Amino acid sequence: MKNLLKSLPIWLNLLAVATVVAAVALPDLAGLTLLLALAVFATITFRVPDALTGMRMARTMTALGVLITVWNHDGAERWPFLAAAVLVTLFIVGADNIAKALNVGYLQTSNLDVERSLRERCSTPPAVGGVLNWLTIAYALAAWPLGTAGDVAFAALTVAAVTWTGIAVLGGYLHRKREPHPVDGRVMTAVTRLQPKFIIHFAGARESEYQLTMWLPYFEKVGDPYMILIRDRYLYDGIVARTSAPVVLVPAQSVLDTILPRSVRACYYVNHAVKNAQLIKLDNYLHVQLMHGDSDKAISRSPVSLMYDRVFVAGQAGVDRYHRHGVDIPNYKFRKIARPQLHDMRVGERDKVDGARPVVLYTPTWTGLTAEVNYSSLKQGRKIVEAVLKRDVTLIFRTHPYTRTNAAYQALADEIKALIAADAAKTGRAHLWGALAETEVSLTDCVNAADVAISDISGTASDWIYSGRPFAMTDPKGFKEAYLEEFPLAKAAYLLEPDAGNIEKVLDELLVTDSKAMLRAETREYYLGDVEPQDLVPLFVAEVKATYAEPVRKTAKGESALAA
Repeated sequence: MKNLLKSLPIWLNLLAVATVVAAVALPDLAGLTLLLALAVFATITFRVPDALTGMRMARTMTALGVLITVWNHDGAERWPFLAAAVLVTLFIVGADNIAKALNVGYLQTSNLDVERSLRERCSTPPAVGGVLNWLTIAYALAAWPLGTAGDVAFAALTVAAVTWTGIAVLGGYLHRKREPHPVDGRVMTAVTRLQPKFIIHFAGARESEYQLTMWLPYFEKVGDPYMILIRDRYLYDGIVARTSAPVVLVPAQSVLDTILPRSVRACYYVNHAVKNAQLIKLDNYLHVQLMHGDSDKAISRSPVSLMYDRVFVAGQAGVDRYHRHGVDIPNYKFRKIARPQLHDMRVGERDKVDGARPVVLYTPTWTGLTAEVNYSSLKQGRKIVEAVLKRDVTLIFRTHPYTRTNAAYQALADEIKALIAADAAKTGRAHLWGALAETEVSLTDCVNAADVAISDISGTASDWIYSGRPFAMTDPKGFKEAYLEEFPLAKAAYLLEPDAGNIEKVLDELLVTDSKAMLRAETREYYLGDVEPQDLVPLFVAEVKATYAEPVRKTAKGESALAA
């Protein structure tokens, strides 16, 4: 419920309903209706300034509320305004079809030098979306009695906007009739001029931007031109805000067949999104899977990886993980690149002032897409955190970005954050939680600030082991004896029981005894290789350059990687 109340679309829809209710039930309070309408239209304009199809329900109801109010208050006397109001409402209702027509042969881009004429720039979906937004604000303002001149002026403005949009829509449909698979020639020219050596293909679920953004700083280090192809509109803004690399939004599969110039030899992927296959079917490129973290989770040894030409893994553990589960990827397809994201990680004991409290990092993961891969310990999290807070330590509590996608687990996380906040207020200990631990600092920052960690089965545990410091792992699914076989990384960790009943014993090992120091060093090399921090980024850069250094020639070689 909390998440729903924080949702902008829901609030706007509620305001829109209130606008209609006020228009119908409170005809004598026309000013209230028009103020509500102005609030809805202005919020949409300033929060999504170029959206043509977004918030259509809120826009439509609000437009009707204004129309009803003016009709009830002034009747047919204001016929120029009423006629324009009908046009505005129809404009909003038909926004989806208008967008489809305008998107024929148009690709949205960022950081790409696309040359368009003034007419073309004014006919793009973002430009028309901006026109619609400002027209709705003008609509709400013009609804106030401004006299015949004001109504005629607004009617003229509306006719001009609708006419311009109609011409652009007609152009889109004619383009579709001329070409069965229209493409944006201006973008094609710009991409050819860029001459990218490789591209990054990104599709996925909402709020999955982190899967790509963790790699962007290291692709920048490569130094050669590249571009990012975004397949889902809801991911576009989040990526554009985090990179200076050229980005192209490519919703249609047909565009993939034509948009890449001959300079491209390698295509990179960071997840197993279904849309990846639409590009992988083009066999004149080297397709490389990076994933978005190295862990013993099932997704890190998915059979889907079989369709890629190269699979980048952190260390030998990544190779063995596939083969141990019967995924027969030939050894020649693997490249061990360690984890460039760890280049700033402090290895060994962290620097701290004498007498300073030990710092414990707790990083519960999310619920996964299905119950089978739900490794989150948040149900045991309160018991874990309460035990940690009883010790003379400082706690960093960092949840997975996807935690908020599950209301029940977000509630558990919120409860734990409240517990930590209360302890910080009572004791003065400088715990970190919420935005301070999750968005304002990186995972590496959290690791560098901690002496020990408690992690679920996740990439965080694999990254932590690079530091060489003690860590514990949770077992919320109750693997028990099968844990070490299924998740070998745990051999170097202190294991919590499924209900975290042995948390005190585990904390003693983490903070006092640390009997697995030697084993941890061996496991670190197995999972992440023997690569020094200063060599992590150069290693990644070299492996990326190697994927496009030579023309693509694909020849299967070698026998099965699995033992007979």
